[in-house]
Amino acid sequence: EDRPFWSPWRDSAETADLSIRFLSGAMLQGEFGDLMKTDFFMVIFSILFVLVYMCYHTGCLTLGCLGLLMILLSFPLALFLYVVVFRVRYFAMIHVLAIFIALGVGADDIFVYVNAWRHSRRVATSFEARIAYAHRKTYRAVLATSFTTAVAFFATWVSPVMPVGAFGCFAALAIVMTFALVISFFPAALMIWELRFRRAKCVGCCCPCIGRCA
Repeated sequence: EDRPFWSPWRDSAETADLSIRFLSGAMLQGEFGDLMKTDFFMVIFSILFVLVYMCYHTGCLTLGCLGLLMILLSFPLALFLYVVVFRVRYFAMIHVLAIFIALGVGADDIFVYVNAWRHSRRVATSFEARIAYAHRKTYRAVLATSFTTAVAFFATWVSPVMPVGAFGCFAALAIVMTFALVISFFPAALMIWELRFRRAKCVGCCCPCIGRCA
């Protein structure tokens, strides 16, 4: 039977009167590579899904792309702290799974900030007051969720299973960097979009969302 993402040799090697068990390092390594290729497509799908939904929620392709860029930037920053500051040299494929955590946490933080920005129209009139209100509301909400999630992953550092502890440390650092970027990078991106694109009413991808994200 031909099945997608399935190696034929993984089928059971059994007959009515014979059962075979086998193990090969070369076959195991090749199968691991095939599985990584399959999982890589899942990563791409997750990134595209998050990008599409962020564009829909923010109402702007530019803000959605900048939000995704912010999430992806958390990885090299986390890797810098992981290797240079914490001096952890172990990095395995399990660490790549942290991208799913960062995508979820980062997208949620962006949604919180955008909602606070929209709500700021009701409590503030000037642009500076709206930014201050959105930043203050987002900082308090995002700090609580990011802190508890990061602590939960840092707690795995005491695990006697070294790969689990190393992954928890890296994932926690990615969450910390996501928090740092959502209160610094994304507000700056929102201000640039507001001042240079929305108010200028330039022709481009932000025109359809002028009335929605303001």
